[in-house]
Amino acid sequence: MAGLLDWKSVEDALVEVLEQNPQSDRLRALLAGEALILVRNWYGQLVLLLPCHRDELERSPCGPLIDALKEKAGPLALSPWTLCRDELFDAESYWADPSLLQLFGEEDAAGNVLELLLLERQDKERDWLTPTGSSTVNAAKRCVFFSVKGGVGRSAALIWLAIACAQRGRRVLVVDGDFESPGLSSSLLPRGDGQPAYGVIDWLTAQALGADPEALERMALEHTVELSPLNARLALQGEIWVAPAYGNHTQAYVAKLARIYRQSPDGKAYAQRINDFLLATEKQHRIDITLFDCRAGIDDTAAVAITQLQADISFLFAINTSQTWDSYGLLFKHLQRNRALFASTNSEADDEPWELRRSLRLVSALTPQEHGPYVGYWDALQQNAYTTFSEIYDEDSGEDSDEDPQAFSPAPDDTDAPHAALCIKWVDALRAFNPLAEPGQLTDPLNKAAFDDFLGPAMALLGCVSRDGR
Repeated sequence: MAGLLDWKSVEDALVEVLEQNPQSDRLRALLAGEALILVRNWYGQLVLLLPCHRDELERSPCGPLIDALKEKAGPLALSPWTLCRDELFDAESYWADPSLLQLFGEEDAAGNVLELLLLERQDKERDWLTPTGSSTVNAAKRCVFFSVKGGVGRSAALIWLAIACAQRGRRVLVVDGDFESPGLSSSLLPRGDGQPAYGVIDWLTAQALGADPEALERMALEHTVELSPLNARLALQGEIWVAPAYGNHTQAYVAKLARIYRQSPDGKAYAQRINDFLLATEKQHRIDITLFDCRAGIDDTAAVAITQLQADISFLFAINTSQTWDSYGLLFKHLQRNRALFASTNSEADDEPWELRRSLRLVSALTPQEHGPYVGYWDALQQNAYTTFSEIYDEDSGEDSDEDPQAFSPAPDDTDAPHAALCIKWVDALRAFNPLAEPGQLTDPLNKAAFDDFLGPAMALLGCVSRDGR
């Protein structure tokens, strides 16, 4: 059973063969600088792709090495174990796939490289390990709200931040990206006629079916967003626009949802299509700040939002429980499989490059008052946060004068680091926060005080100050 389930151990064993087998130099010569690709198929089985022709492989002395690799793959090895370039349909797409992960890379004295890359074939969660490309100029600052567990007050915090930014004259777009459990928009838009005709799911469906780009722009302008009644009720200087997951004319929602994660017929990945929707909507409504709410858990939409949209800030909500830190730890260990995610990405929108790690910021959700069993809660949360986030930091070289200036290893007490938590206090009203149904929740001094320590830093991170500079 271990041979079927211990995937990381199998990968390590394959790497060990390449490191220690004396025939690796012959394989290096056969590959002529191109990489081996280990494909893990939809079920988890493995096949090895070689960038040479079959007759070249058969004439080479690499047969025993290939057999040794198959032996280490064990019951996960497919039959046939190897496929060569001339046996593959659209072979170049394998070596050009953006989600390839490096398992092994070694260069000999002459500069010849031997490299083993992993290609995961999976329907979901692939975007967690796909590096983002160079960005275009976004029409708005972007902010993502994410949590590994539900029920932590994430949506309430988003609404408070939307109101605070609109009070300072910003045009704010709130996107309900929790497609499997939509509902954020019901706290900002009345049901029925208060909803737009369609939602984000409909726009993505229309695009995948080949809708004309001009029609999609009109749809983003007229049919997939709506102004919140809170704009007038609170006399906001700016505006809150809401893009719900579905609208009042949406049909077959679940059937559409089941298809949005697939690549569209014209070759656009899910991440690119989400970004297309945001760009179109931000442009059509002259949005200053986009707040994107993700589904709780390690989900495709969260993967896209955090790794692909180049958000200015992604708030990661947490409560101080072992379940929370274990879940974030599993995610961060997964991210570590592709260190390219932590490289800076050039952006036309800013002189400073975007980097995933620097866009993250922890939020301490539902923070209790320090009394009784909760004495020491805040200190414990901060310690657990640093320990967990250290998984995605570079190793601290201490006082070493040769320390890499590009290394990212913030100290435990660094108040600007991703692990430095912003605090949202616990209040009972957060159990059923709905400012449309109960407008008094927005003026309750206890509710407002609960978000004071979060809103100021959050707006500063988004560059949202009042028009007079405060």
